[in-house]
Amino acid sequence: MPWPAYVLEAFEAIPGGVDAPTDESLFYGPYNMLLTYLFPPTERYMISPKFKRPPEGWSIDFTTIFIVQKAFHPVFFLEIKPPGDYVHRSTRAAVDSQMRTRFFDLVDAVELPVIHGVSALGTRLCFYSYDTVNNTLTPARIPQDPELMLDVAPASRWDVDLLSEQGVARMTQVADNVKSMVAQRQW
Repeated sequence: MPWPAYVLEAFEAIPGGVDAPTDESLFYGPYNMLLTYLFPPTERYMISPKFKRPPEGWSIDFTTIFIVQKAFHPVFFLEIKPPGDYVHRSTRAAVDSQMRTRFFDLVDAVELPVIHGVSALGTRLCFYSYDTVNNTLTPARIPQDPELMLDVAPASRWDVDLLSEQGVARMTQVADNVKSMVAQRQW
């Protein structure tokens, strides 16, 4: 089943198409609509955009993440970057590092056995999950090597296009998994 027409139209309305923008903010509205569809306010979910400053000494690159909450408990998050970040190892590595930092920041507030996060480079998605019981984050980190130029965040990790049938199925599966875990809580 495809996304509802209003969600598709929001992505299709992005100036230049979904592969052209260099400004990630063009994706904020469409992704907010998508998250509201997947986690409706009628079910008491709240979508909270959070703006994160870079650490002291880093270049100025404010990051916006959308945190889905239930009773002010984080249950899912999505971080958006422009589609051009997919092309370069360095930008993918920075995105991967930011995602890991977000999990680190959220882990003490998470009350589910698993929290899912999605990195969106335009509409290309990489799915992350942190298992609070086993203290493991997937996909696994690829460590830097002091001598080799390893690709620590391979492009193949962003292997799902949100607007494809696979993208619909995967995002829906993750949302359903989150809702199932939330249903077992007493919030």
